[in-house]
Amino acid sequence: MTPAERIAVALGERFDELDAAAMAAHPAFLDAAVSALDVLDESSVVEEVCALGSLVGARDPHRVIVARLRKLSAFVSERARMAEEASEQRRWARVAHAVRRGETLRSLVERGDLYADEAVEMLRRDLSDDGLREIALAALEGGKP
Repeated sequence: MTPAERIAVALGERFDELDAAAMAAHPAFLDAAVSALDVLDESSVVEEVCALGSLVGARDPHRVIVARLRKLSAFVSERARMAEEASEQRRWARVAHAVRRGETLRSLVERGDLYADEAVEMLRRDLSDDGLREIALAALEGGKP
């Protein structure tokens, strides 16, 4: 049994409206399933298709399944793009935090409330990421190299 046929059987088990054998033999289904398998594994394909809702009331449930399968790669790409953007936003938030931390410590050093070597040690202890630590140290030193 091919992966596309296994998807057809699994979908047939989940949706009473589907004829798995007829679906597995249809070229449009096979093409769409193969495309979906380029971006997801079999079980994920089935779960994603099922997550899009019931087929109750669909005039042509097989066509609905094919349409869902065709949309999967776009969904996966969009999710990956959104996850990457969210990761980038988190990174920039950490950078901004490191800058603020360095600037805060610099103001304490300038006021005489803290020694410079104490501030450096605090940054080394507080920031485990080397890149963020360097950014905070630059802010502590007022942007001096």
